[in-house]
Amino acid sequence: MAIGEERARVLGWEGCLNVRDLGGYASCYGGETRWGAVIRADNLARLTEAGRRDLLAHGVRTVIDLRMPEEVRLHPNPFAKEGEHGVRYHNISFLDPAVPKEDFTTLANDYKWMLDTFSASVAEVMRVIASAPEGAVLFHCMGGKDRTGLISALLLEVAGVDRETIAADYALTQECLRPEWEAWLESEPDKREERERELAKYMPTKEVMLEVLEYLDERYGGPIEYLRRAGVSEEELERIRARLVPIED
Repeated sequence: MAIGEERARVLGWEGCLNVRDLGGYASCYGGETRWGAVIRADNLARLTEAGRRDLLAHGVRTVIDLRMPEEVRLHPNPFAKEGEHGVRYHNISFLDPAVPKEDFTTLANDYKWMLDTFSASVAEVMRVIASAPEGAVLFHCMGGKDRTGLISALLLEVAGVDRETIAADYALTQECLRPEWEAWLESEPDKREERERELAKYMPTKEVMLEVLEYLDERYGGPIEYLRRAGVSEEELERIRARLVPIED
């Protein structure tokens, strides 16, 4: 198992820290996931003009913004308005702010609740990816860790990528966001110990994602069956799979 070449995996688009191509992962269907087909990212509002040019040069033609309405209002997406950029923008909030969130003791339990509670939103994201026009599809939230991490894991499952690789892709966020987290810890030394405990609780480790995937196995019969029960059709699953990986006859 390998997480691919870092120079191609992590995309250095100015302004963002956690932009990654999901290409180059071995698939049980043969070959590898396509480079330049599906991109995961953090908050695109941070992109500089140069970063936005890099996004377009990478072939992105569909952007799915997983953030809640208030997040979008405070940090507008640079591709939300139609223009010469030619990008189709969709705001599909993974979370419903009207639904009270429980105080979970672990990050994995938080993710399980998200998947159980907001399966309709997950299905809507999958339908948009399945029907997206030619060009790369990019989806993002604020940090590119939680909401984006779950969508990435489900997509890689559909693409036939093994669990260890899916978990490693998720955990790569640790390295991408480390500069931001270190700056946050150093900004208020008197709060460092408290913040370190918070980071430890919400750290994206391989073990977290593996636990979540095992939960989907136990509760739904697997991630793909979870998507089916959420309302994603077989045709849509096939179209997602074809976007992500060449299927050998």
